[in-house]
Amino acid sequence: MYCVRGEQLEQLTNVLRLPFEVEVSPNGTFRVENSKARRLEDGQTIRRDGWLINSNGLIQPVFDFVWMQGGRVIIVRGGVAEPLREAMTFSNNLYLALDASCVYPGGTRSRLADGQLFRMDGTPVPSKDAATMKNGVVVVQKDATLFSLPPFQVMGMSDATAVYGNGVIKSRDGTTIRLQEGQTVLIEGAAARH
Repeated sequence: MYCVRGEQLEQLTNVLRLPFEVEVSPNGTFRVENSKARRLEDGQTIRRDGWLINSNGLIQPVFDFVWMQGGRVIIVRGGVAEPLREAMTFSNNLYLALDASCVYPGGTRSRLADGQLFRMDGTPVPSKDAATMKNGVVVVQKDATLFSLPPFQVMGMSDATAVYGNGVIKSRDGTTIRLQEGQTVLIEGAAARH
């Protein structure tokens, strides 16, 4: 287990406490809010902001959540994902039906869009997209779906960032970076739709 602080890579020798009540142990496990310990898989990274980056480029929160992925409502508890099996009313009165239609606490009705997610109390979580360089290939997560980009392709992201298959990322303000092997860059996802 290693911890990255700035540019420094340090071996983890003590329990590391992160925001969102995340504790990472030197034995390769982590807990969220006193839940059951989960093992970090080879290549996974927990960021300080509560996002887990998987080795395939998929990013998601470490805490329990509900999200729309591939046109289906998925509930993730303790890192285990399964389809939503019955309608849910969250503690904040957000109502979510099996067909992904929802009624927000203020009465607004809508259908969830891919990538939209909520904490288990119904609080919306700003979605994140990402670009990762893996084995020389750019893998993009947009709206909870993974895409591998050929070197000649460009993908426009929700926040107007452009991700190029050659590893260049150009933000809407014109700044550019080039992805390095194994690097993941988070990009603001689509705004909450309610």
